[in-house]
Amino acid sequence: MLKPQGINIYVTILLLFAASTVFAQTKIVSLGLYTGITSTYTWDEGINADPRYNPQYDLKMSPIGLMYGVDYTGFGFLLTPGLISTGQNFNVVNTVGGQEGIRKINLQYFQVPVALKIHLIDLSFLKTSFVIGASGAYLVKGEETITHNAAKLYFPPIVHPILPDNYTVAYDGVLSPSQNKFEIVSQKDFNPFQLFAFVGLQSDWYLSEDWKVSFDFRVNYVALDNRSPQYLDKLESYETIYDIPGKRRDIIGNFTIGFARYLEIEEKEQNRKNQGKKGTKRSSSKKYPWPGPRKSRPKS
Repeated sequence: MLKPQGINIYVTILLLFAASTVFAQTKIVSLGLYTGITSTYTWDEGINADPRYNPQYDLKMSPIGLMYGVDYTGFGFLLTPGLISTGQNFNVVNTVGGQEGIRKINLQYFQVPVALKIHLIDLSFLKTSFVIGASGAYLVKGEETITHNAAKLYFPPIVHPILPDNYTVAYDGVLSPSQNKFEIVSQKDFNPFQLFAFVGLQSDWYLSEDWKVSFDFRVNYVALDNRSPQYLDKLESYETIYDIPGKRRDIIGNFTIGFARYLEIEEKEQNRKNQGKKGTKRSSSKKYPWPGPRKSRPKS
């Protein structure tokens, strides 16, 4: 379960996001969809110490999500609820180091990330921003399975008494039958809730007066062990044959691309009144050799 301090941080960020429309004047509001890929590094003390496994790195899809942004001069806020896929795979190796199969960790969460954007480049056609934020997540589906050939594998001596009858203990390992998606951890053995903290970069390219494309790269740190306390108790008691005790944390690299429709909002009411006063002139000076940021939507 989420720790109280983690919940407090997440709720505070949500409140700040909601209050932003009160204490600051909106400049650009955008709404769109995104998709992307992830790659996960799983730091697991048990797997790292287990000679049966070597790490393997691959990509998983984060199928779809919603992108809502509010940008002001110099900063902005971003809400990106959607699905994210996590989990690392590991090669299964025999007692002499030969590859015999694969152990897969597959988790998919529905997450609600809230981010603060600090604009590093703020032009009329491009915004590049530093992104920092947090996300609460709910587990949609999860499984951890192992598939391997019939082979001689290492099993800790403490689990030898609970091995099935078709596993034969030898002096230098255990003769193990082939397995096809043997379930190590089922969905009920995972924590249903998770907390992410992340930093990254986002680049918004304004393609027209109405549409923009966004590229977003984040590094996520997963705050909680994704396995349930009940499963961890079982693990500590050596009641599993393909897993040994150890803490687990995930670091996830996440790259997304999104398309959004945006709307520019005029400056504060007082500024509009001032511009309408007699004798008020709009400055024609430019800070850059290229076109400056748009101040209002073009007339149709």
